[in-house]
Amino acid sequence: MTMARLLLDSRIVASTPNAKLKLGAVQKHSANPLFVEESFAEPPKPWEARLDNVYPNVIYDPEDGLFKCWYKAFIYDGLSNRTAPPQRPHQSYGESEREEGLLYAISSDGIHWEKPALGLIDFEGSTANNLVMRRRSHGLHAGGVLKDAREPDPARRYKFIHRNARARRMATCFSADGLRWSQPVLWGAHDAVGDCHNNAIWSPALERYICITRGWSAGIRTVLRSESEDFINWTEPAEIMRGADAHDQIYSMPICRYGDLTIGLPSIFHKGDESAADWDTVDTELAFSVDSVNWERICPGQPLIPRGAGSYPDGEHDCGCVYAAAPFVHDGAIFIYYGGSNGLHNNWREGSLNLATLAIDRWAGYIPDDPQQTARLETTPLLLRGDGLSVNADIKPGGSIRAMIMDAGGAEVSGFGMADCRAIKQGGARCPLRWRERDPAELAGQTLRLVFEFQKATLYALNAARVPASD
Repeated sequence: MTMARLLLDSRIVASTPNAKLKLGAVQKHSANPLFVEESFAEPPKPWEARLDNVYPNVIYDPEDGLFKCWYKAFIYDGLSNRTAPPQRPHQSYGESEREEGLLYAISSDGIHWEKPALGLIDFEGSTANNLVMRRRSHGLHAGGVLKDAREPDPARRYKFIHRNARARRMATCFSADGLRWSQPVLWGAHDAVGDCHNNAIWSPALERYICITRGWSAGIRTVLRSESEDFINWTEPAEIMRGADAHDQIYSMPICRYGDLTIGLPSIFHKGDESAADWDTVDTELAFSVDSVNWERICPGQPLIPRGAGSYPDGEHDCGCVYAAAPFVHDGAIFIYYGGSNGLHNNWREGSLNLATLAIDRWAGYIPDDPQQTARLETTPLLLRGDGLSVNADIKPGGSIRAMIMDAGGAEVSGFGMADCRAIKQGGARCPLRWRERDPAELAGQTLRLVFEFQKATLYALNAARVPASD
C-alpha cells in the first residue's frame, strides 16, 4: 500500500492560493460491460431477473489467483420476468413481487467472468446456477462480503453483513469458502435501516471491524457507522454523513483502507428536483476520513466515475446509475468495479458489472485555478524522512513544478529556496525534488514546511514525509 501523503488530505495542506482540487481521471475499461443480467440470454439464466444496483463485492484472492465477485440480483421480479427487454420501453414500469439472491462469479484476469454452476441453492427445481444465498434461506437484503485474512477460525474466514429481510434486523453470516454460508446471526442490542450496500472492513488502528450502513432522517438517507470486535456484537450505529438535500442523498458508501486514510465512494441519489437533468440518477463520488468517523467529501457534486451518455433504452450501459464496489490496489493500479445501469433508478433499467481504474495515489490533486497563472500550495509542518523528496504529479507540455523548504517559523531554509530548485517538467509517480547545492536528505527528521509553485500541472501526493501528529 502507498506510503505517499495524498494532498487531498486537509491535514497536509495549509493554503492554496490560485489552486483548487480536481478529481483524478478514472479510465473505464474498454471491455465494459464485463457481464450483464441474463434472464433472457440464450441459454437463459432465469435467476437473474433484474440486476438492479448490482452492489458488487469484488476482491482479488492471491490464495486462489482469482478475482471473485459476489453481486446482488432480484432472482424473481414479477414485471421483469414477464417483460423482455425489447418490450420494456413500450410498457409502464412498476415494482412488483420480488425475491433477492446473492450470486457469485470468478475471473482469472478481472475482465472475463464466469458464472459457475455451483450446485448449492435450488432455483425452480435445479441447483445448476451461481446462487450462494437467497432471501427465503438467509433473509438476504443488500449485503457486503469481506474475506478476513486475519481470522483464526477457518469457518469464519469469509464474512457477510446484511439487512435480514425476514427478521427485519441487521445480521451477519460466516463461511469458510465464500460459497456455503451459515445461517444469519442477528444483531442483538442495536439495529439499522440498512436497506443499501452494507459493507465492513477491519481497522488495524482500532482493532475492530467497521460497518457502514444506512439510516433515514426526516425522509433523507444518511450514512451510519458501527463497530464490532467479533463481527457479531455491534455498537449503536451513529450518523457520520448525510447529503446536502433530497437531491443529494447518500444511497450507500463502500469503504476501504488506503495508507493511513479511509476512502469512501458515496453513491449520490438525485431525487429532489424532477426538473433537473440528473433527476432519479445515481452518481459515485469521492470522500475520505482520517478516523472513519469524520468525513470530507472531495469535489461534491462531481462524479468520480462519470455516468455514460444517453438514456434508456438507447443510452450507454451505465448512463443511469453507478454504484461502486469497495476499491482495491492490484497490479500497480486502483481497481474500482461498479454496478452500472442504463436507466433511471425508479424505472426500467438493465444492470451490469463494470471496471474503472485509477493511477496509484491519484484520487484527486491540486491544479491552478487559472490555467494561465502559477499556483501556489503550502503544506502544514511535515516530518521529513531521509530517502529524498518526490511528488506524484501530472505535467502538461510547458508546465513545471518548483518547491522551497521553510522552517517551523516560516523562514526559508538556506539552499532550499524556490530559485535554487530545479524545475520538474515531466510528470510521474515519483518526480524527485532537487536543489542545486543541497540534498533534502540532510533535513531528515526535521519538521518543516514545503511550498510549491506550479503551472500546467496537477499535484496529487508527496512522498518521503509524514504528518507528525499521526505518528
